[in-house]
Amino acid sequence: MTDPIKLIVHEEPVKRVTLTPGKGRRPSVAVVYATREGDLEVLDGGKPMRWSDQMLTKYRTRYEVDISDHHLSLEFKDDTPLPTQSDVYHFHATVSASFRVTEPAETIRRNVTDAVPLVHGHLLSICRPITRQYSIEEAEEAEAGIHARFRRDTLIQGGITLYAVEVRLSLDEAGRKYLQDIEQARRDDKVRSAQHDTNVNDVARNEHIKQLQQAGDHLLQERERLAMGNRPLDVQGMIQLHLQRHPNDTEGAMKLLLDFEQKRLEYQEQRDDRWQSILATMAANGMAQPADVAPLLDAAVRHLEGSAGVVRAESTVQQPERPAPKPPAAIGWLDRPAAPPQPGPASGPANLAPVYLVLDESADARPWADALTDAAQDLFAAVAARPDVSAALRLSVVGFAERVAVRVPISRVDAEPEVPPLLHRQTADHAALFRWLLDHVPAEHSALKAEHTSVRPPLLILLSAGAPAGDWADPRQRLDRALRRSDVIAFGLGGAVETIAGFASEADLAFVPDAGIDDETAVRQFGEFLKRHVLACGEAARLGSETPSPAPPRGFRPA
Repeated sequence: MTDPIKLIVHEEPVKRVTLTPGKGRRPSVAVVYATREGDLEVLDGGKPMRWSDQMLTKYRTRYEVDISDHHLSLEFKDDTPLPTQSDVYHFHATVSASFRVTEPAETIRRNVTDAVPLVHGHLLSICRPITRQYSIEEAEEAEAGIHARFRRDTLIQGGITLYAVEVRLSLDEAGRKYLQDIEQARRDDKVRSAQHDTNVNDVARNEHIKQLQQAGDHLLQERERLAMGNRPLDVQGMIQLHLQRHPNDTEGAMKLLLDFEQKRLEYQEQRDDRWQSILATMAANGMAQPADVAPLLDAAVRHLEGSAGVVRAESTVQQPERPAPKPPAAIGWLDRPAAPPQPGPASGPANLAPVYLVLDESADARPWADALTDAAQDLFAAVAARPDVSAALRLSVVGFAERVAVRVPISRVDAEPEVPPLLHRQTADHAALFRWLLDHVPAEHSALKAEHTSVRPPLLILLSAGAPAGDWADPRQRLDRALRRSDVIAFGLGGAVETIAGFASEADLAFVPDAGIDDETAVRQFGEFLKRHVLACGEAARLGSETPSPAPPRGFRPA
């Protein structure tokens, strides 16, 4: 609970006739006089009236207002946390505010008995819209946004001026657990990656041991075959093989032999019953004449005894004659040939084409942030207007500065698409960008294969406005090796003109503005290129035709 800060420290009526000098004031107090009509005046910067002035004064009430510096510490949490982007998690904030009264008359007019509620309410109303623009990973950026808002003195209600505001943000319990889970998963992945080589070697060693054991088993089997003298593996041979492998298991060998004989007798009885049933059926249905039954019975008896010969029976049962197939009729002059089968309606696009729009959100790109947001929005609207092309496209918008932020995840464009605005952030880290693309684009490409049997290589369209810093070349090369046949089309503005060629997958896929073209026009032409080329790629994916090569947009030239 914050203690109240009283600003009106004293109130008394003005005495018109007095024999004593007027009251003095402390340097940290301003004196405010009120007339009978309620008008307020601050005389000579807040000084009290002289004794001689009180004789014929028009003032009736004298107020003393505290104008000293005050320092207040507030916490925004529990019932009043600061929201984050999407309002899923919240920031907890510790705010240190320094303020003073700069308009004492306004303090008396508003009857500000306690400054704490005014300062608390004003800070909360300003901080909430700012933090809602940032995700939980962007606490530093949110703090910087609040500090930028209070960089200058701020006059609020009650004649109070905030001249210093310091904010420290932390995450609520749910947000901390979410980031801890992500960090733990990242660490677990590193551990599993480090263990991968060891696991592969363990599997290779186990397979080698199994091969040696299998080769030993084959050698033993070959020796057994040679010891048996290439005898056939009938029942007697298998029992001999069992006795060779298990010399002390005579009882088991005899049990095997008895079981075999029992199964043979059961099979013979079933066969005899089947023969008798066949003869009885033939005789009952007149399928054989009485003269034919005797030879059949004699042959059956000999067969049951194991010496059946060839049965020669002159049966009178005639086999039904099959009608000869009719030759195909010739097609006459008036006959129409059968119509070929018509293809059914298309079930979907021939391919899926994933496209990533990678846009600079750093301080270098701040002048064009709104225009780039409009270009992305126009692209999504153009794709949404073509449902047949939209079915073949999967679009994503990625913003990058000191870290990467996904503005639109890879997905099909809705009927009413909406692209979040690009934010103004700090200096771009291109090495972090290429590492992020290396971690996410191949994985998302594999996930799309579960949605469609044929997914084209990803297309990356990148716009950079600042000269790259740090070691970005190595992650850029590793991204090329991971994506292989993918195209990376790069556009350079401002400080990125000199190095943009290194960002593209091929030298002829890097573009910079023509001489004499202003940046605003260049961004507008870039937006026209997006609509034209992405729609063409979607149409090619829908039809299964070759992906078109990008032509330099109007106002640009190859870097």
